[in-house]
Order: sequence, then structure tokens, then C-alpha cells
Amino acid sequence: MTEKNHFDGRNYANYFNAHRHILPNAELAWLNDVRAKAISSFIEVGLPGPKVEEWKYTNLNLLKTTIYETSEKIATENTDIIQKYALEGVLGSKVVFVDGYFNSELSDVQKQQGVVLTSLNEFISANPEHAEQVFQESKNQDSLGELNTALMTGGFVLIIDENIKLAEPIQIFHIASEKSQAKSLRLKNFINIKSTSSAQIIEYFISPDNIDCWRQNVTEVIVGEKAKLEIYQFQQEGNETIHMNQTLADVKESGNFKHYSLNIGGKISRTEIKPTINGLYGNVDLRGAFLGRNGNSHDVFTHMKHMKPEGDSNQSYRGVLDKGGKSAFQGKVYVAKDAQLTNANQSNKNLLLDRGAEANSKPELLIYADDVKCSHGTTVGELDNEAIFYLKSRGLDQKAAKALLVEAFVAEVFEDIKLQSVKSRYLELAGSWLESGD
Repeated sequence: MTEKNHFDGRNYANYFNAHRHILPNAELAWLNDVRAKAISSFIEVGLPGPKVEEWKYTNLNLLKTTIYETSEKIATENTDIIQKYALEGVLGSKVVFVDGYFNSELSDVQKQQGVVLTSLNEFISANPEHAEQVFQESKNQDSLGELNTALMTGGFVLIIDENIKLAEPIQIFHIASEKSQAKSLRLKNFINIKSTSSAQIIEYFISPDNIDCWRQNVTEVIVGEKAKLEIYQFQQEGNETIHMNQTLADVKESGNFKHYSLNIGGKISRTEIKPTINGLYGNVDLRGAFLGRNGNSHDVFTHMKHMKPEGDSNQSYRGVLDKGGKSAFQGKVYVAKDAQLTNANQSNKNLLLDRGAEANSKPELLIYADDVKCSHGTTVGELDNEAIFYLKSRGLDQKAAKALLVEAFVAEVFEDIKLQSVKSRYLELAGSWLESGD
């Protein structure tokens, strides 16, 4: 273990050894072996410290000494929370997790020929050989990913056969209850959209205020040839939650992957998106916004890899920081030697509403091909006083004028969304966030 850069993680190994027998599917030898190898790999590296470049803006000091015990399965929660957050007019399946466990009573999984949508634990029980193969092909890329594999309590699996287009989006709810205090909620998810198929997924991350829990969500995605996948995420965690959400995407020839996110909650919030274009003409579009104040720390980390020629990628992120808010955008684009005719664009713009806010931006291009078009840009600024004065002269008060300008600033990254209910919710949440401030 590199002590200089990483925190010692042996306390997690001790916890794993004492509790491995109560983890889901503990009776399966091959899964026990997967978990044991994962915790061993985690221990070799440890928890990333501030001297790890990718984590320089996110302080994980708390995790050195505090053990967040694995959550326990609880009885069905009130359905009101699902009705409150679910989007109107979206009629597809609903998959609900409460405190890190699939809740069949709150979920509504619709059956369709050629589509597998189930909890990870049910998938493992029903298809052990297939599940073992999926885990063998898993692509953990860092120590926290290994920790997730070792201590996961479940997740979801979505497999769509060739030439199938889901008519309705799938909604997935990740809910933390009042009983998640001092608990870890670890899910590992697998998505495989096969050739010429398409799907849309809407994810919600919800936890109560003043509940100190650690959510760690890892999703591995395969987008097949000429397949399309769109993921829309709403992070509305409580003010004491540690939120970590990692998405790894393998995009095949002419595959199309889109990822949209809005982060407005959490004590520590980190969104990682790591797509790899592994086929000709692959296309990736990453967009999002993060809004922070009063101790919110938002970190968005992207690592876009172009491994094949004539791929396109776009990254567009907006940050709005009020007093006490902190953010970091770290966007990396890697273009391999053989990935000629790549077109990669990256943009991060930040708006400071108070001098007591902090915005960090670190774009990075690593280009090893000759014939490419790659660009990146970043800005940090304040609201235009002339624009505020103009709006006030038209009858708006100070707060309404600021809200209108902030909504317009954030709207840029969501303007191309075709699902009107999703687009409206993004803008509604951005507007209500500003109104809830002082």
C-alpha cells in the first residue's frame, strides 16, 4: 500500500472478515472468492487520500477512522416517497431499493420478451453460471470499486436482447431510510444493451436530512453496436449523506451513450463517469449540473477514452455555488494513437453567487493521434449585475431576477433532452434550489 498517497484500509478488511458470512449469497463459493479477491485488491491500495490527483478536491479523511457498517434489510417503507419523486406520465418499470436492498413490494417490474430486468441477487440465484461470467468480466478500475464489490448488498441487472426498443423509460429509486444512520449502502449494477436496441433509465438518489450514511453505487454498462442508452440521474441526498456514484461504459461500434445528471444534495457528492469508445463511430454525450451551498461538496470526475477512429464525445457541465458550497470538475479526455478523426469537446462553466463559495476546474487532454479535433474550456464568474438590473427594471425583485438567470445558465446542459418530464424536473429542481436559499 502506498502510505503517502492512500489511507490504510485494513479496518475495512477486518470488518469484511467478520461479516462476510451475512452478506447476500454468502453460500456461493465463487461469489465468496470474488468478494475475497476484491477486498484483497482494495487493501493493497487503500482509500484515496488528497495526494491522489483524481481525489485532490474531495476529502475522505472521515473514512479513515469511521466504519459505515453494511446496511440491513428493513420492512416496506411508505409508498408516498415513490409517488412524490416519480415522474408523471412515465409508465415503464419501477425498480426500488431501500437501504441497499431490492424492495419487491414497492417495485413494479414489467415483463417483456427479450428483456431481463431483475435484482442482482435474484439474477445470481437464478443464473449462477451467467452471473459468475458477468463478475469475471467486471471492470473495477480503482480501490473503491473493489470495496464496493466486496461489501455490496445487491443491485440491478438489465439485459436487452438485439433489436428491442423499450417504449417507456425504466425508473430506479435508491432510497435511504431513517434506519440508514452510520450505514453503508452499496449496490453494484450491470446493464447490457445489445445491438440495435435502445433504453432510457431514470435514477433517483434520495436520503433524509441529518442521516449520516455512505452511498456507494457502481454501474457497469455495455452499449452494443448501433445500440442507444440514455441515463438521467437526480441526486437529492440529505445534508449529511456521502454520495458516490460511478458509471463505467463500454461503447461498441456506432453505439450511442448519453448520461445526464443533476447533483443538489449530500455532504460529499462524487459522480464519476468513465466511458470508453471501443468501436468505430461511437458517440458519447455527458452533461450535468451541480448546485451547492452550506457545506455541500460536489465533485464530478469524467474520464473519456477514445480507443477507435471517428468517435465523437461531448462533455458539458455547469456549476452553481452559493455561500459555503464547494465544487470540482475534473474532466479527462484520452485519445489513443489509432483513434484518428476523433472529435472531442469539453466545457465546464461555474457561477459563484457568493464570494464564500469555491469552484475548481481541471480539464485535461491526452492526445496521441494526429488527425483529431479536441477542445476544452472552463470559466468561473459571477452573475451579471447589468442583467439583474435589467430584470429588476422589468418588475422582478432581486431574488426572482437571480433565479431566472441561474435557471437559464443551468438550462443550457438540459435543452436537448427529448423526455419533457425529465427536462422539466431538472429545471424545476434547479429553480427550487435557489428559492430555498437565504
